[in-house]
Amino acid sequence: MRIHTALAGLFCLLLLASCTKNEDVTLIRFDQQLFAGKSPDQIKTLLNQNPAIAQLYFNANGAGNDTALVHELTNRVNNPALNELNAQVQGEFGDMTDLRSQLAQAFTNIKKDFPDFHSPKVVTVMTGFLGPDLVVTDSLIVIGLDYFAGPKAKYRPQGPEYPQYILRRYAKEYIVPAIVFAISDKFNATNRTDQTMLADMVYYGKGYIFTKTMLPDVGGEPIADSLVIGYSDKQLTQTFNAQDIVWGHFIDNQLLYQTNPAIKQRYLNERPFTAEIGPDCPGAIGRWVGWRIVGRYHDEHTGVSIADLMRNADARQIFEQSGYKGQP
Repeated sequence: MRIHTALAGLFCLLLLASCTKNEDVTLIRFDQQLFAGKSPDQIKTLLNQNPAIAQLYFNANGAGNDTALVHELTNRVNNPALNELNAQVQGEFGDMTDLRSQLAQAFTNIKKDFPDFHSPKVVTVMTGFLGPDLVVTDSLIVIGLDYFAGPKAKYRPQGPEYPQYILRRYAKEYIVPAIVFAISDKFNATNRTDQTMLADMVYYGKGYIFTKTMLPDVGGEPIADSLVIGYSDKQLTQTFNAQDIVWGHFIDNQLLYQTNPAIKQRYLNERPFTAEIGPDCPGAIGRWVGWRIVGRYHDEHTGVSIADLMRNADARQIFEQSGYKGQP
């Protein structure tokens, strides 16, 4: 009788697993709709039909009546060079099957641990860098495909805000990790009175753990850390092997409880490298150390769920209970 009951229970578990349904992803190809229209009236109609997209991406209320925006978009969709870029973008992303599948699995994973999560609509845009690269809100995600067309694209983002170490991350495999990390902020509890560098480090560490947990495997393997934090594989290997030196720098310079914004920025902001430690130390090294702290805490406390981890706003407790002291 016990065997029968156990088998029945196993059957129920298998049945439930087989019936688990991925979250639906509503994908709006605004990029294709935009380039299908060539006249000002067509552009105006498209903007009026999509006011939420126009407001979020172009920061334009009543965008259909914004004559300057309509004029600019009309010029762009009729520009031969941008049409060539658009053709490259369409070739790079195809019918979006991979992107939709990855997002569906990630949204499903998030929903399991955070039942209040509702999958936002996803919109793809191609304007020739008229808007931002990526915008994530609770209800709407807008992806600027032109930014993520890859190194072979006819045009790439230009300007001092796009150095090579940032430009390297503008490839399609970085899109879903960036979206999931942005979503993590909604669930990442913080203590606003704690202005220490440690609090910021733990915030990033929790966000990276959330991202790794929610992202689907690729080819049966967890997604590469490089796609989560943006370091190259070489940088990750070098930093891991030299983390005792990095940790020693943080301790010797009493950085963990530093509250000076200028000092914190040196270790938390994007930079080509962290000059204070050395030319081989990547920028935003404080974020990476935070990942190590939170990762070790999570490994050592197997009974702490990802939801419990994200709800814990006590950065000092996480650090002290992690036992991390620069060890691999």
